[in-house]
Amino acid sequence: MRTLVVATDFSSGAELAVERAARIARNRGAALWLLHVFDDGVWASMRSLYDIERWVGADPVVSAREYLSRQAVGLSSRFGVTVRAETVHGSAPQAIAAFAKAQRADLLAMGVSSDDWLRYAMLGGSAQRVVEHADVPVLLVRRPAQTDFSHALVATDFSEGAMRAAQLALAFMAEARLTLLHAHVVEFEGRMRLAGATNEDIERYRAQERQRAAGRMEVFLAALGEEARRFEPCFEHGHAAAAILKKASEIGPDLIVIGKHGGSAFEERLLGSVTQNILYSAACDVLLSP
Repeated sequence: MRTLVVATDFSSGAELAVERAARIARNRGAALWLLHVFDDGVWASMRSLYDIERWVGADPVVSAREYLSRQAVGLSSRFGVTVRAETVHGSAPQAIAAFAKAQRADLLAMGVSSDDWLRYAMLGGSAQRVVEHADVPVLLVRRPAQTDFSHALVATDFSEGAMRAAQLALAFMAEARLTLLHAHVVEFEGRMRLAGATNEDIERYRAQERQRAAGRMEVFLAALGEEARRFEPCFEHGHAAAAILKKASEIGPDLIVIGKHGGSAFEERLLGSVTQNILYSAACDVLLSP
């Protein structure tokens, strides 16, 4: 890992992402970029709602650059890493993605603020769009960086995207505990009950589905090579997002790793809803693999 980018809007959530990114940069000997996207539309909205001319003071772009510069100096001193700062104009997801691509970033960190429900709800989509545009792993930070990551829950549906996510987890968390989760369901289970299937019938089908999943898990782990021994495989009955969140609540990881799908348009939309649900609902940090 050579270059990290952390996007900040100066909110408390963004500050958590800055701290986490600085810690990662120190541990990996990487350079860190602080990025603020100046959206003229946001300032226009603020001017229409508030009397900001009374307290805004200097040109907000100049103020942002000065603040970023001071923050870069402080982080460099505290963490002993090279920190640079940049302010760009545009719409946040596109501008962040373009900057990360231009810097050939190995990782992009973003924060989330629960103070603004609309922004909070949309951030999952923003993180996904950054991955799609920049093809770079995105770390969505929710918790203070008090310690390094020690336990990751990695979701797999045995797709190419899940393979990339597993490989990213192995590289990103060299000494951490890794739990590899596959969620499985019995298709049309509800209709089976309407057709007269008993609980015993349903349980038998669930057992068969889990057995098939176990076979696919063996193939998946074998494709990962010797490093696969670091994973603790597990299975959860239920639809993907609910199963991932349920397992996370049980084992308490400090990171969930999930991949981008590479299948049909329908699969992309389905996995997109799963991914956005995780990005929105997870209590811990989330690492989204391209």
